[in-house]
Amino acid sequence: MRNILGYFAITAFLVLCGVMALRYVRSGASPPPHTWSGGEITVGYSSEPPYSFRTQAGKITGAAPEMAKAALERAGIGPIHWVLLDFQQAIPALLDGRIDMVANGLFVTSERAKLVRFSRPYSQTLQGLLVKRGNPLALHSYEAAVENPTVRIAVLDGSVEQFMLVAMGTPESRLFVVPDPAGGLAAVRSGRTDCLALTEPSVVWLARESAGEAESARPFAQTPQFPPGRSAFAFRPSDMVLAGRVDAALAGFIGTTPYYDLLRPFGFGSEAMPQENRQ
Repeated sequence: MRNILGYFAITAFLVLCGVMALRYVRSGASPPPHTWSGGEITVGYSSEPPYSFRTQAGKITGAAPEMAKAALERAGIGPIHWVLLDFQQAIPALLDGRIDMVANGLFVTSERAKLVRFSRPYSQTLQGLLVKRGNPLALHSYEAAVENPTVRIAVLDGSVEQFMLVAMGTPESRLFVVPDPAGGLAAVRSGRTDCLALTEPSVVWLARESAGEAESARPFAQTPQFPPGRSAFAFRPSDMVLAGRVDAALAGFIGTTPYYDLLRPFGFGSEAMPQENRQ
C-alpha cells in the first residue's frame, strides 16, 4: 500500500500520453477536461491487502478505502461508487475520467506527482520482504537479495519496490513481476521466486495467509537511500476543489484516536502517522 509506477511502466504511459496529445493537436482540438461534478464519487481501489481489498462478503475495505470513507464523510461527499482496478491501471483510469479518486495505498513520488494531484499523506510504511519459512537464504534486506546472483525477487507490477530494485541494479531477468500480492505469495510458496518485496504491512498480512509456508524476514534492515513510503489519495490535476475538500477533512482527522483505531486492524501502529503531521 503502499507503490510507484515502475520505470518501464512510466515510460510506456508517458509515450501513450504523448501520442494522444499529438492526435488532439493535429485535429485542432483540446483534450476534454475531466472534473468531478458533485454527488456520487467514483473511487478506484486495487486488490492489495491490507491497503485495499474486497472481503468475501463483498465489503470494500483496507487502510486506504476506510480512510477514504472517513475523509469523504467528513467532507460531505458521497455516495461512493467503488471500481476495482489493477494497481498499474489506477492512474490511467483516473486521468481518462473513469474514476474520480484513487484509494489503494498509492505512494507519493515525484514521478507520479507530475501526473496527478496528491492529497496530504495519511500514512507511512517501511519496507518488507516475504521469504520462505525459516528464511533459508538469510535475506534480511533488499541489498542482500540484490547481491545474491541466484535470488529471484517477486515484485508487484508498477510498485515502489520494483522501482527501487531496478535502481539498485537488479537485472530484469531476476525480477518476477506479479499483478497483485496474492500472485507474489503464490510465487514464493511454489518456489518460482525466493522472496517478495513489498511494504511491511503487506508482507505481515501475506505471511498470515500462507499457512506457515512463508514469513516476514526478521530482522530486516531498511535501505537507507529510500525513505518510508507515504500513502495518499490521488486526484486529477483539474480537480482542485475535490482535492481541497478531502485535504481539509484529513487535516482534522490524522493523528486523532479514531484515526489510529481505523488503521490498527490493518497492521498500522503509532508509526503510521506521516512525519510531516508530527508536532
